[in-house]
Amino acid sequence: MENSVIQFKRLLRFSGIFNIVGAFLFIVPKVYESYLSFFNRLNASMGLGGNDISIPSDIFHTLFINTAGIDLVLIGVIVLAVSSDPLSRTNRFIILCNGIGRSVFAVIIGYYTACQGLIGVFAVIGGIDFLITLGFIYYLLRTKRLAKNRSACKTIPAN
Repeated sequence: MENSVIQFKRLLRFSGIFNIVGAFLFIVPKVYESYLSFFNRLNASMGLGGNDISIPSDIFHTLFINTAGIDLVLIGVIVLAVSSDPLSRTNRFIILCNGIGRSVFAVIIGYYTACQGLIGVFAVIGGIDFLITLGFIYYLLRTKRLAKNRSACKTIPAN
């Protein structure tokens, strides 16, 4: 297997695990409160500025946080699943869509950090997501030829 495919798989696995580990604690009611407080303390210890995250007291925002955690973990699981075969056409489309989503996420975090005073540690997370997207684009382009050759081999009937 070509080295770039192996590296691509590693990036995808890192990306999936990054999502799962980073979002899992948002799923658990009450535990997410400690997790948000952790981000406030981490941000203060790193001196990144911004306004502390307030812990929601109403059920709607609590549910929203728990649901976002579930969604992010599921996205991580999907990325882990496609990491086994990043050359398939369907998986390449999923990877591209994930990269676009990560870029939008990074831009929104940048906006909220710069214009609304979101704690800076989230800008670091957004930056990591943006770097992951750049890696996705790099490897999608680098493995494009391999994916085409593989697809062409599937269409040739065996004698």
